[in-house]
Amino acid sequence: MTTKNTLVETRTVNIALTAEEHHNIVEAIGHENKRLLEQALGYLSTWNLNYPIVNIYLDGNTDMVAVYKRADLETGYVIGAVWHEDHYGFHS
Repeated sequence: MTTKNTLVETRTVNIALTAEEHHNIVEAIGHENKRLLEQALGYLSTWNLNYPIVNIYLDGNTDMVAVYKRADLETGYVIGAVWHEDHYGFHS
């Protein structure tokens, strides 16, 4: 049976990074790469708009994990943003 994917009307994005954690990531990846961190957060925030909730948190010194949840709060998908010395790669 094929199910139709429906885009949600709204999404709750929880970015669970403290200011100190954000600062430490920038220090680790280099200030010249700060925009890459911001782009990674944007990508994780807007990936697959079929899930109404996404929780993004730090995993290690520079990597992040995004957990996408259904309206019933069941986990639907998980993606990691992994720092590769000069860019973020996204892995599920």
